[in-house]
Amino acid sequence: MVTKFAMSSLVGEPLEEELAASINYLASHQLQELVMMETAMRYRAPSICPALKVPMVNSSIWSYIGGGIKTQEVKLQRILNLLASGLTAFARSVDGCALSEAQRD
Repeated sequence: MVTKFAMSSLVGEPLEEELAASINYLASHQLQELVMMETAMRYRAPSICPALKVPMVNSSIWSYIGGGIKTQEVKLQRILNLLASGLTAFARSVDGCALSEAQRD
């Protein structure tokens, strides 16, 4: 049973030490809400990338949804907004760069 849920130990090429330290820190420490929201505001979805825009809550059905579901929906929207901001920041960092064949995957 344990082997069924075992995580793969395969790893890729190492990153630069300072970048890896930053990523490890961010992955293991919770950022303040204000810092996350300010950062997310700087990386809004590009106008030509509709897939990076998080859909709004459907107001016509919002009044029929129970409180627990509303709470989950708000949390999910927050997470999706942060994820979309991270993807946007990544996209902007490689925009205009000449990517190698391996990086295009």
